[in-house]
Amino acid sequence: MSKAPKVAGYKEISFWQEDGIGVVAILSDEEGMVSLNFFNEFLKVMTLAITDDKVKALAITGTDRNFLTGIRGLSLETTRDFLDLTSATVSFLSSIEKPVFAMVNGKAKNIGVEFALLSDVILARSDSEFLLDMDFEPLMGFSLTSTRFPHFTVGPSKEGHNCDVILRDESFLEDSSNYINTTSSHFLPLVRKNRLKEIRSTISMEREYYLMRSLQGR
Repeated sequence: MSKAPKVAGYKEISFWQEDGIGVVAILSDEEGMVSLNFFNEFLKVMTLAITDDKVKALAITGTDRNFLTGIRGLSLETTRDFLDLTSATVSFLSSIEKPVFAMVNGKAKNIGVEFALLSDVILARSDSEFLLDMDFEPLMGFSLTSTRFPHFTVGPSKEGHNCDVILRDESFLEDSSNYINTTSSHFLPLVRKNRLKEIRSTISMEREYYLMRSLQGR
């Protein structure tokens, strides 16, 4: 699997099709942060990927040892846009008809963890991290999606606790590609839809709590 190429018209997303896998790479900054525009680009790219008959499965990954750690530039004025975009992204990922894999190549934090948990299978490097701030407030269904693991564990990648499969660091991209091509199945989306059948009520509850906390000044 290739490293993320630049794609004209997109600043925070790169995408390409390789061996039947539609790869969506998050082009975050050095801290793993993206802007709100990331969501718009992500939804556009994912729409292109699911309508491409050559793409049999989708893989979401990061770059430069960051998967995704947060959204920069958030303010009270952008709260409604932030909530609407996260809700739209959750609805999209929970209903997509193709298998979705999260390739956690490094640090996933807060919203990055939520992104990974929405996938069918989480692949991780042995030195990847799944982190949550003490004041973390879920918006993308974490209170439901984290229950896929009996005891979700914050910290280094651990199979069955915060990821499904750990792959070799030195050949992570290649091994991920091989894993996806050999294990991808048409029933994975069905399993995901069943697992996330209460996702709409979950994000509604999380959104209500987030707004309440925001009004209270946290």
